Amino acid sequence: MLIAVPLGIGTAAYLAEAAPPKVYRIVKPAVELFAGVPSVAVGFIGITVVGPTIARVFGLGNGFNALNGSLLLAMMALPTIITVAEEAIRAVPKTFREASYALGASRPVTLWRVTLPAAMSGILAAVMLGLGRAIGETMTVLMATGNASAFPGSFFDPVRTMTAAIAIELGETAQDTTHYFALFAVGAVLFVLSLTVNILSEKIARRFRYKI
Repeated sequence: MLIAVPLGIGTAAYLAEAAPPKVYRIVKPAVELFAGVPSVAVGFIGITVVGPTIARVFGLGNGFNALNGSLLLAMMALPTIITVAEEAIRAVPKTFREASYALGASRPVTLWRVTLPAAMSGILAAVMLGLGRAIGETMTVLMATGNASAFPGSFFDPVRTMTAAIAIELGETAQDTTHYFALFAVGAVLFVLSLTVNILSEKIARRFRYKI
């Protein structure tokens, strides 16, 4: 999300406020098209392109690590963030911008101080939807992160995410064993995490609505 949120909101603001029509007609369909790419295809990109690039740049033996998974999940969250955030920015009334311009503010100042705060509830919804996309992803991280069941020391270490652990182990685990119930506990943690994120996002969005 540290990668996807700034890039996604920046792209959405550019498309909504500054992109020439020719650029918009190319970028917007490309973003929507990428949203439909299967996660297994993104994982394949991680194996063949992103992983070897990380290994070459940082001098590693291989690129199957947490950084690879982070970059791929950021790519997958971007279309959702861009699409929803752009709609929120476009929904801000033109009178807000015109009032800012009338007071002498430039376009960047108006975007930063007026448009984005006014669209903050929609932007937060975009961020939460992108976060949900990343939290629930299984196949991409299963293919690209190394699947080492050990606590990582850095982003260059292989990891096994909670979703990947459930996908790999549940089918081969004997029922009614400690391992079996532990996997269900991992699923419960994922559920509670998603529910908590949604509740907090709604409270934050409600505060911004009241301020506006």
